[in-house]
Amino acid sequence: MTDPNFSIPTPRLTITYLQPTSDTHCDFLLAVYTSPEFIRFSGRTTLQTREDVRQLLAGRFRAEHARNGYGSYLFSLTKTNTPIGTVSLMQGEEPNRYGAPDLGFAILPAYMRRGYTKEACAGLLAYFDDKVGGRFEALGLFNPENVASGAVFRSLGFEDRGIHELRVFGGVKGAVWARPGMSEDLKGVYQF
Repeated sequence: MTDPNFSIPTPRLTITYLQPTSDTHCDFLLAVYTSPEFIRFSGRTTLQTREDVRQLLAGRFRAEHARNGYGSYLFSLTKTNTPIGTVSLMQGEEPNRYGAPDLGFAILPAYMRRGYTKEACAGLLAYFDDKVGGRFEALGLFNPENVASGAVFRSLGFEDRGIHELRVFGGVKGAVWARPGMSEDLKGVYQF
C-alpha cells in the first residue's frame, strides 16, 4: 500500500492506493465517510478530523493490505486527478472473516449515477482476475435498502444470493451477492 506509483487505469479513472501522508486523500475520505448518503446505508462514522482518517489509513487499511494483498483503493478522474470514490476488497481478520473478500465502494454524491463506481469495480476485479490467472472470487455485501448498490452488483454480473445475517458486521441482515461460478454453499465454503 506504500507504492506511490501503483495504479490501475480504466477508461475514465485511475485507481491508486490511499496514502495516509496525503492531506488530499485524508480530506477526500473524510468527505465521503461523513456524507449523508454514506451514513444512511453504512451507519454513523467515528471519523471527525483529517488526523482520524490518517490513523485509519496508516493502521487498519494498511494492515488489511499487508494481511491479504488487497484492501481499499482511491479512484480519481484521470483527466483532472480529482478523487471521487473508493473501491475495496475487504476480508477482515480471524475469526470474523469470510472465505472471500467483500467488494465495497463509496463515492462522493456529486459523482453518483454516472457509471464511475461500476467502472472502478470492474477495473479492480479485472486487475485481480489477471493477477490470479482466472476469476477472482468476491462477494457483495450491502444494506438491502441500498438499491444503488444492488444495481452496481447486478451490472457487474454478480448473482443475488439472498438476505443473510452478516456476523462480520455484528449480525445485521444484509444482501449477499456473489460473482458467477462461486459455490452455492455460502455457509460451508464462505463461512456465513
